[in-house]
Amino acid sequence: MKIHNKLLFLIFALVFSCATTSEVVYDYNLEIDFNQYETYVLCVDDFFVEHTNHPDLDNEEVRRIIGDAVALEIENKGHRTNVLNPQLQAGFRLLISEETAEFTDCEHSEELEYWESCTIHTETYEEETLVVYVADFETKKVIWHASIVCDLKQSDKKLKPYINELVRDLYDTYPKTLVAKNPDESKEYDSF
Repeated sequence: MKIHNKLLFLIFALVFSCATTSEVVYDYNLEIDFNQYETYVLCVDDFFVEHTNHPDLDNEEVRRIIGDAVALEIENKGHRTNVLNPQLQAGFRLLISEETAEFTDCEHSEELEYWESCTIHTETYEEETLVVYVADFETKKVIWHASIVCDLKQSDKKLKPYINELVRDLYDTYPKTLVAKNPDESKEYDSF
C-alpha cells in the first residue's frame, strides 16, 4: 500500500509540475520614489464593462471584485484613499483576445483518390489578461503596471478568491519599499 501511495504522489507531482503557470509581467519608472506618495483614488472609468460580447468574462460583478481587490492591495502598500486630493490613480484593465483554431479529420476517399472532407469544426479560444496600473494623478502618466494571463471562467464561489490572489500577485511587484510607519517611532523611551 505504501508503494501505491508513493506512486500516486509521484504521478500527481509530475502532472502538476508540467502544468503551465502564468507569469507576472511588470514595469515601473525607475526614476520615481514610490515612497513619496500617500494618497490615491480608483479610476471610476475602469468599472464600466467594455467587452459586452463576453458577458461571462466581463461584467459589473467581475469589475467590482477586481476594483475591491485593487483598493485592498494599494492600501496594503501604505496608500490611503483620498478623492479630494489624490496623488495617485489606481486602476485596472481587462483584455480579452480571441484565437480561432480549426480542427480537421481528413478522410481519404478511395473512389476519387482525394481528400474528401477535412474540417471537423472550428473552435474559438478566449484568453483574458488582467492589467493593474498606478498613475501619477498630477502628470497623468502611468508609473507602474503589471499584468497576468488569467482565466475568469470560475464558479461564483471561486471567482472572488481567484481575483484577489491574482491582484495580490500583481501588487507583489509594486516598488514601494516603505509600507507603513512603525508605530514605535513616535514613542519616547526612558533611560535608566
